[in-house]
Amino acid sequence: MKILFVYPDINIRGGALSYHYGLGSLSSVLKKNGHQTALQYMYGSYNPKPLMQKIEEFKPDIIGITAVSFQYKFIKRILKDISGYGIFTICGGPHISLSQYELERTENLDAICIGEGEFALLELVNALEKNEDITHIRNIWVKKDGKIFSNPCRPFIEDIDKLPFVDRELIDFQEIIYSDYDRAEFMASRGCPYSCTYCSNVGLRKISEGKYVRFRSVESIIAEIKDVITRYKVKSIYLNDDVFTINKEYVAAFCKMYKEEIGYPFEINTRVENLTFGMLQMLKDAGCYRIAMGLEQGDEKFRKEILNRPMSNSKIEEAFIMAKKVGLMTKTFNIVGFPFETADIHMGTVNLNRKIQPSSAVIYVYEPYPGTPLYDMCIENNFIEKERENEEFISRTDTILKLPMFPREDIIKCYKRFSWRIYRGKSFKRAFLFKLYYSKYGEILIKLMAPFKKKIQKFAVK
Repeated sequence: MKILFVYPDINIRGGALSYHYGLGSLSSVLKKNGHQTALQYMYGSYNPKPLMQKIEEFKPDIIGITAVSFQYKFIKRILKDISGYGIFTICGGPHISLSQYELERTENLDAICIGEGEFALLELVNALEKNEDITHIRNIWVKKDGKIFSNPCRPFIEDIDKLPFVDRELIDFQEIIYSDYDRAEFMASRGCPYSCTYCSNVGLRKISEGKYVRFRSVESIIAEIKDVITRYKVKSIYLNDDVFTINKEYVAAFCKMYKEEIGYPFEINTRVENLTFGMLQMLKDAGCYRIAMGLEQGDEKFRKEILNRPMSNSKIEEAFIMAKKVGLMTKTFNIVGFPFETADIHMGTVNLNRKIQPSSAVIYVYEPYPGTPLYDMCIENNFIEKERENEEFISRTDTILKLPMFPREDIIKCYKRFSWRIYRGKSFKRAFLFKLYYSKYGEILIKLMAPFKKKIQKFAVK
């Protein structure tokens, strides 16, 4: 059968294109079992015409769409715009997995996949190909004759080494690499052991039975990296796992093999709680040049009580001191506009970043994800402006919350001034570039400066 995947990446700030690891995994499993796949990557402004053209050229039997919460308003438009083709539609991803009610509420949607979809989607495609009953497949909910057929989920895939490498031919992967500073992305694991109240992981781990956090073998991830760097022009590697450094023995084994067999510069995501000076030295010696850590909020009490992130500020400061001491660049992830936050509480995030002076700092405006404790908190306190949920602003740059102690205009102001406040008086070039980036002309400048962004990045972070 022919399966057309649709990846909506609409109204996203920034110039880098994005590879969707989940769709790549689904595609590789389907192809391995004799099916054909294609992808329509919907990037930039909403425009259904290229998708319609793809449907007419590829003539798919099934259309599968991945969904995060911010994109779901566009998915409903997509389903309406392509309804005339009469093709079986299924939606998956974190939003659907935590908001199963969308199947009943969404017109022109035939089915949803909850949780990990590799074997569930394969079973569905095989059943549709043979004209068999599809209403009893685990992980799949089907809408048929006005009735919802809901099914339990199979356990999490225990041995993810058994899955084939993700399908990077589904998209022009070289273009993805070029758009992201010549960097290729990989995933060595699935799941996150932490339970931050704003993150979908806290709900996703409850969907199925079995172990939620699973790592591939070091041999498997090294083999995939080798495969990619022999087929594509790559200058660096990004291990985009939620937390790469959970297991010290795993990190040691990876660093040893990576240094011997790959040797490219690489970067990781981590948490301050599981870093040691020895581990950082090991990473640096293997070729790691940057580590990224989520601070999210700089007020220690707020972070612990509202976000369920109990690390202390002193532990954060210690982690950044150690990283800089071994010669690693650092990056922080930060969020503004949380429920119960105020402008004064947000200044704790500014001041903590100003103290540790990361090589780069990323700031987002908080988005409430259904199925998370913080979303429930927003509902309980009537913080969500329902009439604004379908507004088409750029993701993570605005808010649909109406917070009594933190007005929307103040949240946006704090978002735009964040990086300037961190680097002002500390690093003129970073402060200046971030001030331009977050100005009202920022999106235009991003597009104009796209051909020079690698030089700009080098200038800003060195």
